[in-house]
Amino acid sequence: MNLQQLRYLCAVVETKFNVSKAAERLFTSQPGISKQIQLLEGELGVLLLVRKGNRIIGLTPPGEEVYAVAQRMLSDALNLKRIGEEFSAKNEGSLVVATTHLHAGYVLPKIIKKFSEMYPQVSVNLRQSDPHQIAHWICSGEADIGISATFDESPEELILFPYSTIERSILVPEGHPLSQLKKITLEKIAQYPIISLDANFAGGSGIKQVFERHHLKPNFVLSATDTDVIKTYVEIGHGIAIIPTTAYDTIRDSGLVILDASELFPAIPIFIQVRSGKYLRHFMEEFITMVCPNWNGEHLNGVLYNEK
Repeated sequence: MNLQQLRYLCAVVETKFNVSKAAERLFTSQPGISKQIQLLEGELGVLLLVRKGNRIIGLTPPGEEVYAVAQRMLSDALNLKRIGEEFSAKNEGSLVVATTHLHAGYVLPKIIKKFSEMYPQVSVNLRQSDPHQIAHWICSGEADIGISATFDESPEELILFPYSTIERSILVPEGHPLSQLKKITLEKIAQYPIISLDANFAGGSGIKQVFERHHLKPNFVLSATDTDVIKTYVEIGHGIAIIPTTAYDTIRDSGLVILDASELFPAIPIFIQVRSGKYLRHFMEEFITMVCPNWNGEHLNGVLYNEK
């Protein structure tokens, strides 16, 4: 038995039993993965995968148990590697941050610039997607730190550190009738075509439900995954937008007017996310503290290693 076999098994499960995608992810061949998993099954004396013809459709009961242990072993192996790196090259390495377009573009730039000045030998890789994909990257070890909202059933191995909340605002072109009102209501907003963030993203979640609870049926003409795209469509008069307040830049968006809607739409909590038991190198702890000063290294590791 070796770690490579465990890595192959985990990759097959994480790609929803698509051996081709698993091979692509690990830069190897499909026959190579199949052979190594069969060798692992032979050594353990049990079948790990449920096979139907030429397809793999799931894990057997012992396969479920082995997969859970394999995840822990691979995580521990990565932690050992990081411990070695910490003591041999304390201020060198890489940091993979998974977050949304909103945080990547509007919250993190100054933080990352300062971080890179402090740790010039650390390469920062930003991965942008929705909360579900971000959680997957963290749990699989493909990313070190996540910053986003969460969804109803977050994976058990995902540890959440409260960070901030997102308020929402209405974005309209200059001179729009809504900008002349002393108080904005849902009824007034519903009179105009609406552009919003995709519902898979924090800034777009729950918007339609708010209108439905008030028995309103506005015309949602467009949804997008990027607030900069949304602003472009507001600028050309395609509709008004409901966006995270953070996404408004007073200089770049000077041709648009932002209207507070925090009393109309609920604030969304944002979390810093790390996999349970993950060994955080010093510069990773420092990055988290720069993002959220309430969480320092001692507090972080206290939660990471005590959380089960």
